[in-house]
Amino acid sequence: MTTTPAKYPLEIREARSDADYHLAYPIIRQLFPQLDMQTYARRVFVARATGYRMFMGEVDKQLVGLIGVIANHNLHDGYVTYIEHVVVDKKARGHGYGSQLIKFAEDRALEEGCQLIELDTDIGADSATRLYENAGYEKSGDYYFKRLREENIGSD
Repeated sequence: MTTTPAKYPLEIREARSDADYHLAYPIIRQLFPQLDMQTYARRVFVARATGYRMFMGEVDKQLVGLIGVIANHNLHDGYVTYIEHVVVDKKARGHGYGSQLIKFAEDRALEEGCQLIELDTDIGADSATRLYENAGYEKSGDYYFKRLREENIGSD
């Protein structure tokens, strides 16, 4: 899919209220369809308390995309911003909004003294891989995980 330039300017603002996070839920569900509202609300509460920030991209006051980031200090890289997710409403894809959200996160990270952004993608997430590679991201390794118990979406 070829990305066309955005027809309308993307206004990006930080989600700060419960109402903002409620507004973001339908778009988040496009990336995480198994995420019910109760689990989402609980996870947002904990994530916000531990440094997670969501930024909302709007066109003409209509939400079209989101980016979630969290800053972290670690031993191997120092101060790092981690992109938790980038999701553009399926009706608004292909207009460069995802790229604008990523650029916004990069600029914010630099302003805050961060020199490195990290992220991961799922196997088979080809459109996400293209988005990040087109934005200049390089693959540096593989992501591993081990499920310690069967996840029940309603229990954290």
